[in-house]
Amino acid sequence: MRAPLLLTRLTLTLALVAAGAAASAQEAWPARPITLIVPFAAGSGTDIGARLLARDLSASLGAATVVVDNRPGANGAIGAQAAARARPDGHTLMIGNATSHAANFAFFAGKLGYGPASFDIVGTLGASPIGLYVAPGAPWRTLAELVADARRNPGKFSCGSGNATTQVACEVFRKQAGIEAVTVPYKGNPQSLTDVAGGQLSYAFADASVAAGFLEGRKIRALAVAAAQRNPVAPEVPTFVELGYAGFEVTGWSAVFAPAGVPRAIVERLNAAVRKSTESPESVQSRQRAGSIALPYDVEASRRFLQAEIARWARFVEVSGVKPEQ
Repeated sequence: MRAPLLLTRLTLTLALVAAGAAASAQEAWPARPITLIVPFAAGSGTDIGARLLARDLSASLGAATVVVDNRPGANGAIGAQAAARARPDGHTLMIGNATSHAANFAFFAGKLGYGPASFDIVGTLGASPIGLYVAPGAPWRTLAELVADARRNPGKFSCGSGNATTQVACEVFRKQAGIEAVTVPYKGNPQSLTDVAGGQLSYAFADASVAAGFLEGRKIRALAVAAAQRNPVAPEVPTFVELGYAGFEVTGWSAVFAPAGVPRAIVERLNAAVRKSTESPESVQSRQRAGSIALPYDVEASRRFLQAEIARWARFVEVSGVKPEQ
């Protein structure tokens, strides 16, 4: 009887020691600077929000610093692959969005080097409607004028896209408008809008947070927004639905992710810090100026949101007709 009893006590002791060590490790977190990977170019909407978040996380978590690491390319896949391979200890995070963590799964199923199971979502940040933009001196004052001109000149129009979501927008709009237009891919929306402003592109789709700076500088003009309602920042710009494009609602969003397997206690602490940042007066004002809204969801609500978005973008990509190899 003594041997089994001693074995049971030893097992219990080892379990308590292990639990204590794990708890101690979590209490010590963060033990070093946190890397926040941004899978898009500096100046993109994702990057702008990431830098504000990095500052807030540093203050909330007591980390020496939160370093923003831009790794653009391949519709966000390069940065996502790096984040997925990182140790799940809470010291590597990434900003993901509708492109990297929803549309990409439909575009490049099985070819990404990461998937939905590669990450744990920490918390959602915000949503930003996508709009169609032209140069200030473009001859079209309305979307109807652009479409009419494109129909008169098939094959002479180009649509700039800086990520998978705006590529889908280019293709869905082309189909619904009944026009011929070449979709030109860029590493990010700032680059496509720069070429629109310079006259190298007929028009481009981009999220409102990126377009805000171009609009303030009068470098571009908005013809329509792909949202359920008009953007309160620019109430004069009609929605595609108003203009007869049924169901054309393309909204970008961003969220914080960690490599799968980060201890739940750390994820919860991170979520609390992320929500605090999204609800701060500066963040709210910044999003309002950019025409976006905050999404301060807890961990479970963030997971449900992500699952719904993955399914929604799968349907959207199917409708667009864009092939995975593109």
